Amino acid sequence: MINSELTKLFIFIALPFLIDKGREYMRTNGLNHNNTNRQKTIFDLSIIYLLVSTILIQVYYTFLSPPPNIFIAGNISPSASLSIIRTFLLTKNSQLTPIDNLLLEKLSSLENRLIYAAYGQEALLECNYCKNITDYSMFIVPNVVWSYVMMLTVLGISTITKRKSHWRIYGVIFLIGCGFIELYTLLTTDIRKNAAQGVIEFLYNNTDYYRRMAFIVLSLAVLFFNKADERSDMEMIQEIKKNQEVIIHCIKATELQRTAVLRDNNLRRIFEEFYKRIETAEKDVVMDQGYKAARNRTLSKMNMARLLKEAEIYVSSITKMKETDADNELVAGIQSSATAGNSL
Repeated sequence: MINSELTKLFIFIALPFLIDKGREYMRTNGLNHNNTNRQKTIFDLSIIYLLVSTILIQVYYTFLSPPPNIFIAGNISPSASLSIIRTFLLTKNSQLTPIDNLLLEKLSSLENRLIYAAYGQEALLECNYCKNITDYSMFIVPNVVWSYVMMLTVLGISTITKRKSHWRIYGVIFLIGCGFIELYTLLTTDIRKNAAQGVIEFLYNNTDYYRRMAFIVLSLAVLFFNKADERSDMEMIQEIKKNQEVIIHCIKATELQRTAVLRDNNLRRIFEEFYKRIETAEKDVVMDQGYKAARNRTLSKMNMARLLKEAEIYVSSITKMKETDADNELVAGIQSSATAGNSL
């Protein structure tokens, strides 16, 4: 089985990161809940179909068509006699096929049974150059690596759009971590030692199950969890430009309205009365004793000397900056005049 210590280590490392990213996603999603989602394009729908197809394929090979293993399918002990294995094979077919006969011949050896249980039927029957357990373990590595390459390809295609682009780096890290654990388990597990202790390892079937379940989980995450803000950089720039145009139009409309108001005698009188009422209300507030007491308490908590000193430094720096700019302009003007005189 998959090394439990490695699994615990992987969960221990990944769990805080996943919790933090989940909180960030929920917080960002809450801040942007009023934003309308970008309309799905044909490419977005194609990505959805791709992910759904990937999930269905993985579900099929996980639960309906796992790697063939008569010990698991027939609940047969690897130490069972050949007659029991032959009887199970005959329950599937009316007569033994050439593959069944070859399998029975291979399974006459106890070591071959351990290899079959650990590395699968394909490795035992098709690896012609395999001489020892290491050769069989290396034989299945390309198939495992190829499955991860295919999933990386699906991940790369499905994360091209802005709404799913954040899953690319997370998905790659997840797949690399799963691949490392699986290969480490397949290449380092001593099936002979475990068999001597009474533990029969079904490595290939177990790792295949967990690998496909990991692919299903990743595909579901990419399918359902989109980026909170789905807009691209250009779309955000265009929205900023539109907002700026609206602000400019509002300012111009306000100026035009004020000009129209001040040109009319009646409107100008109403305008002046309105602002006089505001000034009167402000004076009433300032003269209120409760306001004065609250203001004095607030000022008493501030370090006015430090604030005044910082203000003086700020004003002084601005003044020096303007004087420097003026001197530079004066020097540039003198140099340009001298150049013009020399040319004459």
